Amino acid sequence: MDDHLTIFSNTVSKSKEEIVTLEDIFNTYPHLTEIDLERGHEFVNSVRNGKKVPSLKFATEEDAEEITQIFKEVYDNTYPYKKMESVSEVQRMISDPNYYWIVFTLKPDITVGCIGIHLNFELKVANFFGFAFREGFRQKVDIATASLACMVAPVYKFRDRILIWYAEIRSSFSSIQYLAKTAGLLPIAFLPNKDIFFNHPESEILFTIYGRDVLFKYRSSKKPELISQAIFCYFHTFQKYSLELPTIKNYEKIESELNNSEIAHNKNQLRKRIERDEFGNELITFSIKGTDSYIQFQYYKNIKIAEKTIFKVSKVEELQLFLREIKAFIITSKLRYFEAYLSAYNSEHQALFFNAGFKPTGYIPAFKYNRTRNDFEDQVVFVHHEKELDKYVYLIPETEEFLKSIKYYKELQKI
Repeated sequence: MDDHLTIFSNTVSKSKEEIVTLEDIFNTYPHLTEIDLERGHEFVNSVRNGKKVPSLKFATEEDAEEITQIFKEVYDNTYPYKKMESVSEVQRMISDPNYYWIVFTLKPDITVGCIGIHLNFELKVANFFGFAFREGFRQKVDIATASLACMVAPVYKFRDRILIWYAEIRSSFSSIQYLAKTAGLLPIAFLPNKDIFFNHPESEILFTIYGRDVLFKYRSSKKPELISQAIFCYFHTFQKYSLELPTIKNYEKIESELNNSEIAHNKNQLRKRIERDEFGNELITFSIKGTDSYIQFQYYKNIKIAEKTIFKVSKVEELQLFLREIKAFIITSKLRYFEAYLSAYNSEHQALFFNAGFKPTGYIPAFKYNRTRNDFEDQVVFVHHEKELDKYVYLIPETEEFLKSIKYYKELQKI
C-alpha cells in the first residue's frame, strides 16, 4: 500500500480557477447582488427561452399556508420533516430573525415554489433547506434563473455576518446539484441513505461555499490529526482547497488500552434524558452523574435517523461508554442512519467512532466557529448507515468525482 503522505506529495496542485469563494460569486453575478428580497424582485426579462421567470420575495406569515401546501403537493404528504407541513411552525420560522423563506410567484398571485434559509449569526454559518417547486410549473418556469438569484442575493445581503453557506442536496436531483455548483457550492461530504422521500431511502450530498478569509485567514492553525480511514475524505478537500499535509495516526489497540473498571463505574452513573416535540422528534442526552460530560443528538423517529450530535468528554473512557449506549440505541431503535461531526484534531475520538461502526464520509475545512479564539476549526463527518445504499442517483460530474475520491461511488452503481 502506498504511504498516505506520499500520495499527497505527488498530487498536482489545484488551479486557482477551481477555488470558488463568496467573493468569486459576487464578481461573477454582480447583477444578482443588487436584488432586494425584502422589497421583492421582478426580473426585467420575465421570459427566457420560452419560460416565465418568477418573481422573488422574502415570505411573510401570510405565505405560510401556501408554503405548507407546496410541500404536501410536491411530496404527496410524505415529506419526512413534518414541521414543513405545519402552518404554525412555518409562521414561527418566518417570524424568527434567524430564518427566512423565499417564495417564487407568477402573476397575478400564484406561488409556484419556495426555499428556506436558516441563519446562525453566532456561528457565522447558514444553510439552504426545503427547496420545493410545484410539478405542474416545472416545464413552464425558468427555475434556474430564479434559484440562482435566491441563493446569491441572500448570500450577498448577509456577507458581513455569515461567512459559510451549505446545503444538503438530494442525490436523485442532478439539476439541483448543478444549480448549487453554479452558485459556487462544492460537494464536500456524503450522507448515505440519510433521508426518506416518497417512502424510499435516499442519500444526500453536503455542498459548501466559504468566504475567502474563512479559508485563508481565520481557519485554525492547528494541524489536522486523522486516522488513516479518513485520509480519502481529506485528500478530496486537500485538492479542492490546497490544504496542508495532515498527521496520520492509527490506534489498533485503543479499546484494549481503555480502563474498563472506570467505564463500568461510569455506567452506573449514566443518565438518559429525552425531550419530545409536537412532531414526535426526540432530543436525547446521555450524561454521567457528577461530571459535565455528555453526548446529545436529535432523533427523528418517523424516518429512523439521528443527527446534530454534540458531545463533551474529559476522557476517552467516557466517550467509549457513550458510544456503547449509542450502538445499543441504533440496534433497539432500528436506526438507518446516525451522523456525527467530529474534530479534525482528535484522532482518538475518530478511532473510537470508527470502531463503533461509523465511517468517515467527508472532510469539511473551517466549518466550526470557535468563539474563544475567533477562528474556524475543521471537522470530519462520520456516519453509521444501512449497508445497502439507495441506487436511485443522478449525479453531476463534480459529485461523481467526489464520491469516487472517498471510495463510495461503486456502492451507488446500479446492478
